[in-house]
Amino acid sequence: MAEHVITIEWVNAPDEVSFHDYAGGTYNSFTCTCDLPLPDRDAAARHAAESGQCPVCLGTGQISINPRETSGCGTCDGSGKKAVTVRARVTEEFVQEMAALLPDEFGLGDVVALLQEHMPAQNGGVETVLSVAAGMIRYLEVRGQIVLCSAPDFVPADGVGPSYDDPRWIRIS
Repeated sequence: MAEHVITIEWVNAPDEVSFHDYAGGTYNSFTCTCDLPLPDRDAAARHAAESGQCPVCLGTGQISINPRETSGCGTCDGSGKKAVTVRARVTEEFVQEMAALLPDEFGLGDVVALLQEHMPAQNGGVETVLSVAAGMIRYLEVRGQIVLCSAPDFVPADGVGPSYDDPRWIRIS
């Protein structure tokens, strides 16, 4: 693993960094000692996982959600090594039961909170809940039961990317 040391550097980060910007690596640059180009956090996470390192902390054992705060990685317990993936089995019946409990308009945070209440705690933690939430939302969209109703905060212009708050969906059936 020593030949793949991924370095994360903060670049022009504001005092407060949203989770979306943190997860996307908006204010980070990523490099590896093997010289593989790592243009964004997704590429760095894939490279970390492929080289046996934790894809969340990228093998450092530390999480830094802004330039001034660092804490231990909860995914790998600070080891920097790739954690065992836990897969949750979710039935269509479970998805429909959870969907029935959602309000007519809801956000990703609402889905995550609902799933955290109803999924067993030993089911793999936040990553599993987020994965189930994403799958559940996509399933409901494909079935025509919900539709995305949020819009970008501003229209993209030259050099400016769209910014989304918590996505919102509405029930249509």
